[in-house]
Amino acid sequence: MKRSVPPRLPDGPGYLMYEEAARYDRVQIIVFVLIIAATLVPAVVLLFFDIAGAATMFGVTVLDILIFHLAFPRRYQIYNTKLKIVLGWPLSWEIRLTTIKEARPAAGSTTWVYGGVRLATSSATAIEIVRRKGMGVIISPSNRETFLEQLNAAVKLAQRRI
Repeated sequence: MKRSVPPRLPDGPGYLMYEEAARYDRVQIIVFVLIIAATLVPAVVLLFFDIAGAATMFGVTVLDILIFHLAFPRRYQIYNTKLKIVLGWPLSWEIRLTTIKEARPAAGSTTWVYGGVRLATSSATAIEIVRRKGMGVIISPSNRETFLEQLNAAVKLAQRRI
């Protein structure tokens, strides 16, 4: 299959080139549910014995849900100047494309143990982003091959502009 050269992009910031949703593994979802259940079940049981303890456990459950909502990625956006990792509203993290050394498929074990920033939610589609300065990042878009192709093309275009 012949690969086509990506079109020339405008030089201004904010040009969205590609967007991919985050993929969540069944194991990851089960871990989320178990963590929530570990605080919700005791809260329900405590309703019959200690109202203050039950209220505290319900508060912890709500806090856990809020942390999961805010901290886990929703989608990944490739712009002409940056990679944007969209977390729960209103949070996002932007990585300038010029700081990316390379993006490559990652081993499934890196979704659980990694020496950098671990934002991967699926071991099947994990991608490691190696940066020139700063910590590396592990992410997991739904379609790894297409995302890697688009990201590497955007990184090359961004580095040519320098």
